[in-house]
Amino acid sequence: MNRLDRTDLLAGLFVIAMGLYFAIGGLEYRMGTVVRMGPGFVPVSLGVLAVILGAGICLAAFRRAGALPEIDLRQTLFVLGTIVVFALLLERLGLIPAAFLSVLTASAALPVTRPVSNLVLAVCVAVGTWAVFVLILGLPIPAFRFAF
Repeated sequence: MNRLDRTDLLAGLFVIAMGLYFAIGGLEYRMGTVVRMGPGFVPVSLGVLAVILGAGICLAAFRRAGALPEIDLRQTLFVLGTIVVFALLLERLGLIPAAFLSVLTASAALPVTRPVSNLVLAVCVAVGTWAVFVLILGLPIPAFRFAF
């Protein structure tokens, strides 16, 4: 048992746990049939599929060696900060500025940043997010808003 990829083992266990969570939670709803699916059909089906895939990931972890990766605290804090930035700015500034500033915050997690590339990426993500959620899906999210 000296050959064990701990990263894959933990990832597989996480996928199994999430699959069980959704499969068990979906059992509270009516299942229905394949032709007339009930509200519990998709969560249970996808949960079972996730458990199977997670088991496959765990089994593959026993065939190769690997160590746990080192966690970079700076990158972790910036990525978590991105979620906070988006949550705080969406209601106050609107979708486009919130997405733009979130991408810039996430880009700061990298040890070497390229300002022009980050700005282009931020603009593309902000406009793409607005196009998908507001134009295509029709969600009532303001693109710009100044409510402080």
